[in-house]
Amino acid sequence: MANESTTSTLTGWLTTTLSKSFSWYAFDRLPAQKFVRIERLDPGSKIKAFSKITKDTALSGTITEATGLSNVALDTANASATVAEVGILRQFTKLAERTNMLGPDGLMMIALEDGAKMCLEKFETDVWGQFPNASTSVGTSGAAYTIANAVALDTQHTVNKSNGAYNVFATPTQLKNLRTEATSSGAAILGDGAGRGLLESPDASGYAGSFLGKRYYTCNLGTASGADTIGAGAVDGYAYPTESATGVALGWMPEPSMLSNPVFSGGMQVAVTMAYGMTEVNDFAYVKITTVT
Repeated sequence: MANESTTSTLTGWLTTTLSKSFSWYAFDRLPAQKFVRIERLDPGSKIKAFSKITKDTALSGTITEATGLSNVALDTANASATVAEVGILRQFTKLAERTNMLGPDGLMMIALEDGAKMCLEKFETDVWGQFPNASTSVGTSGAAYTIANAVALDTQHTVNKSNGAYNVFATPTQLKNLRTEATSSGAAILGDGAGRGLLESPDASGYAGSFLGKRYYTCNLGTASGADTIGAGAVDGYAYPTESATGVALGWMPEPSMLSNPVFSGGMQVAVTMAYGMTEVNDFAYVKITTVT
């Protein structure tokens, strides 16, 4: 039959209904920030100094009987991290507050969660941004991350005299390349537990299994360097804080501030900020992984 009345002709009588549940945007895993050394900022300062003792090389000569000792000064140094503020601001009109399906309180809670996510992802990005500062590295520019690189990573940590267990923070491509080579090499690599969990999907924390006794973590926030991408093998700064490669001065974790701006009809402003600074403390405690993006 022609000329039916359909949903196309009756659009003036139809409204859109929204589901009460909704999905968030894609949000990256945040593995590295859990394993850096974090120190709270002291009142009255925005700079935190991480002190360390300087190793003396004056004792390279042999000390023998009847040879007098010479005085050698004990030296110390510090690495300073200056705190800066990051954050995001959401501005709502009063009409938007009162007519959205969540209501004013629900809208505020979403803005707070969104702001916290943004601050923490920025924090994670900056932690990965420290990895290129390591003076020692494994891998080859433009090449894949290999089993040989994984072995070299362990060797380099020994050469560096790093102390404490270290974790490997690999980009998705580095992890993919390692898995590809491990599977092509057969049961000799994976059969005895040397690649425990390596072929499973990363969990919510970014943990991607272990390989050769080292815990691997991954996310998409690695620093690009030309056609390469940078990961790292870094000492666990949470378990071994004085051995950590990266020191973080923390002013505050994501924190909300509620404002009201009459220019926008009195609607609420929701600002979520975080304050931190970071610096290299111990260069020996991390080794960068440089491989193809």
